[in-house]
Amino acid sequence: MNKKELVSAQEAVDKANAKAQSFIDDIVDEASFVETDAFVIGSNGALGEGVVTGYATIEGTPVHIFAQNADVMMGSIGAASARKIAKCMERACKTGTPLISVLDCSGARVEEGAAVMEAYASLLAMAEEVGETVPHVCIVKGVAVGMTATFAAMADYVFMSKDAVMSVNSPMYLASAQPSIPKLNKMVGFDAYKENSSLATDTYSSAKDLKGKLTQLLATIGVIEREASDDDPNRVMSALTKKYTVKGALQALADDGKYIEVNADYAKDVVCAFAKVNGISVAVVANESSENNGYMSEEGVKKAAGFIKKANAFGLPLITLVDSKGFNPDLKQELSGFALKTACLFKAVASYEHPMIGVACGNAIGAAYSALMSKGIGFDYTLATTAAVVAPVTSDTGVHIFFTEELKKKKVSDSKTVEKLEKLYDSEMGNPVAAAGAGYIDNVIEAGNIRPCVSSALLMLLGI
Repeated sequence: MNKKELVSAQEAVDKANAKAQSFIDDIVDEASFVETDAFVIGSNGALGEGVVTGYATIEGTPVHIFAQNADVMMGSIGAASARKIAKCMERACKTGTPLISVLDCSGARVEEGAAVMEAYASLLAMAEEVGETVPHVCIVKGVAVGMTATFAAMADYVFMSKDAVMSVNSPMYLASAQPSIPKLNKMVGFDAYKENSSLATDTYSSAKDLKGKLTQLLATIGVIEREASDDDPNRVMSALTKKYTVKGALQALADDGKYIEVNADYAKDVVCAFAKVNGISVAVVANESSENNGYMSEEGVKKAAGFIKKANAFGLPLITLVDSKGFNPDLKQELSGFALKTACLFKAVASYEHPMIGVACGNAIGAAYSALMSKGIGFDYTLATTAAVVAPVTSDTGVHIFFTEELKKKKVSDSKTVEKLEKLYDSEMGNPVAAAGAGYIDNVIEAGNIRPCVSSALLMLLGI
C-alpha cells in the first residue's frame, strides 16, 4: 500500500466513524484519543465494523474507550465487532486503566447465526473480567437492547442520555403490549428506571454535561488524581448534633461538603454515595430513617449490597451511617426470598477487603447493626453518637419483653406508660455506652464530630 492508498483508506474510515469519534473527542482530553483497529473489516465489508475503539486521557489519566457507531450497520454486534471490542477491554485489564463503553446498538446481526451468539457470550465474559479488574463506566448514548442491555448492567456505573432506551426485550415489542404507544425513552429510558431499579445510575443532557460528571466521578473514586482539598479534617458541624439528617452527615463528612449520590431516586431508605474525606476516596452507605417507617426495604437491601460490592472492587474504604430498625418484610416478601437479599448484603460486607468504619447515628437495631457496623461482620472501627440506640430489638418490642410486670400494672392501651417505658428501654438497654463498655463500640461522640473522628480513623486504618 502506498501513501496515497493509506490516506484514502483512512479518510474512508474517518468519514464512516465521524460521529462516534466526535463524541469520544468531546468527553476526553483534547487530541488525546488514539484509535486502534481502525481498519478492521468483517465478512460484511463494513468499515470499522460499527465500533470505534482506542485509548485516551481524562484529566491526564489514561482510559480505554469504545463507542458503537450507529452510522455503520446501526452499531449492531457481529463476530468481528465483538472481537474488536474484546481486544479493547483486554487492553484495559492488562494496563489497569478504566474502561469507558459507549453503547448505541440495534442488537445482534442475526444473519451470522451461532457466531453472533458466541460473540455476545465472549463480550459478557469479558465484562465480568473487567468488573473484577478495573472501573467500568458505561454510557448508553442511544439504543441498548438484548444482551447489550445485560452488558450495561455489568458495568459499575451507567450513564444514560435523556433520549436513550435500554431493555433486554425489544422496546418496540414492549410498547406494543401497552394500551397506548408511549415514547420509547419514557417507557425504558432513565426516568423510567431511576425509581424502579439501580440499573441506570445517572443521566446527562449533552456531551459537555457528561464530561463534567464523568470527570467528577473518576476524581471522587480516586481514579483521577487531584490536589487534596484544604477542607479542615477537624471541621465540626454542631448543627448535626442538634438535628441529625443524612444529608447533613454526608456534607459534614465529605471534603467541601461534596459527594456523589448513587441512584438517589431508587430505594430511598438507603443512601449510597462516593466522597472524599480528608483527601481519601471513600464509599458511604447510610440509612434514611424517614423512609419505610425506619426499616430497610427489600430494594434498599439490594441497593446497599450491590453498591458495597462495587466499592470493594474499587478498593475504597467503606463508611456506614446506621439509623435503621432493621428488616420488616411482609409475608409476600418473605416467600419471594427476602432472606436471599439479606444474605447478599451480609456476604458483601463479610467479604469486604478494605477498611470499614461504622457509625451508629440513630437506631442501630438488630440486623441493621449486625450487617452495617458490627465487629463480628468485620468492621475495623465503630462509633456511636450520643443519640444512638444500639439494641437487638426496637423499643416497642423491648418494652413487652423486659417490662411485662410494669405493663400489667397499667392498661396496655395506656400510651403514656408505654412511651415512658420505651424511653427507659432506649436509655438503659439501648445505651451506646453499654455497647462501648463491652468493646463493641470504640467511641461515643457528638454527631457534629463525625468528620474529625472518621478522618482520624481512616488515617489510622490506612497507615497514613
